[in-house]
Amino acid sequence: MANANTNHDPDYTRQVRDIRRRPLPVLDLGPLRAGDSAGIDGLARQLRQVAEGLGFMCLVDHGIPDELTEAMFNQSREFFALPLDEKMALEIDPHERGYQPLRMTVVRESRYYERPQNDFYESYNFGVDYADDNPNVVARKRMFGRNRWPAGAPDLSRVAMHYLETMGQLATSFLPVWSRALGLSDDFFTPYFNRAHFYTRMIHYPIKQSLATDETGHGAHSDTSFNTFLPAAQEPGLQVMDTDGRWILPDIPSDSIVVNFGQYLERWSNGLVRATPHRVIPPTENDRYSLAFFVCPNLDAVGSCLPSCQGPGNPPRFDPESFWQFHTGYMSRVYPHFEERWENGQPTA
Repeated sequence: MANANTNHDPDYTRQVRDIRRRPLPVLDLGPLRAGDSAGIDGLARQLRQVAEGLGFMCLVDHGIPDELTEAMFNQSREFFALPLDEKMALEIDPHERGYQPLRMTVVRESRYYERPQNDFYESYNFGVDYADDNPNVVARKRMFGRNRWPAGAPDLSRVAMHYLETMGQLATSFLPVWSRALGLSDDFFTPYFNRAHFYTRMIHYPIKQSLATDETGHGAHSDTSFNTFLPAAQEPGLQVMDTDGRWILPDIPSDSIVVNFGQYLERWSNGLVRATPHRVIPPTENDRYSLAFFVCPNLDAVGSCLPSCQGPGNPPRFDPESFWQFHTGYMSRVYPHFEERWENGQPTA
């Protein structure tokens, strides 16, 4: 397996764990939930500053019940505690639904590394279910799939789909703030998200005291999404690349939702919004669990350069592209296990 270096590197381990702390910007969504237009303008100004700067922030007073988040974390622990053969029966499919075991993810192309990287985590993906009679499902088009659930975690499907729906409502309610931050009408993004491709990746990072050279739990990357919502984890490990190119350990309020911005929004905004690199270092005291909720537009909606992000002397830098085109191209190019699942545009399994 690529880069499966078992030699421990004390200097590297100390280097990646002994880094400076920095609080993330915090946006209080109280005005948005109250429908306070002046307060939403203030949120939009804050969001614009974050988007052009660090590209990471925290949301508080977001309205996601603590009970739901805790139930989802509990379901994640229950799932990853299942026997490996039961999890492998749900091995990730060509539509990116299902389970990925430890060390499966090989990153073969990255702007942050000179050689392929192996990540040290296991994960399970679920998302919106497309109807059986959807033409794209009938045609077996990539990404248009349905969820597969484990028998050994009987409550997972119920809690997971409630989590997906609730987080989707939050993400949709936040779109007008993005519109104002980018100088657009409040309803600009509505037609791009009326069939939004929301999905969640449950991730488990086992304890790992000593690291090999260049080893991480999840290597440096930026998401493909419009943006990503991540309820605060109980164990540290997330690290963010600051605007000066150095890694920071962010201070995150325990009841907040961390938000970062994805490559698709970076392209859509003509580079104005920063898709910030981030990584995860394995925990040393308790296993780490995370619930990454990816906010993505309709798969077939084509995002051309936003009108407010171009002009004389600032022409569009990226070709118009649907999220489906961008995401599938990126995943096949970067992750060989996704490319191998496709042949002539059709799934191989």
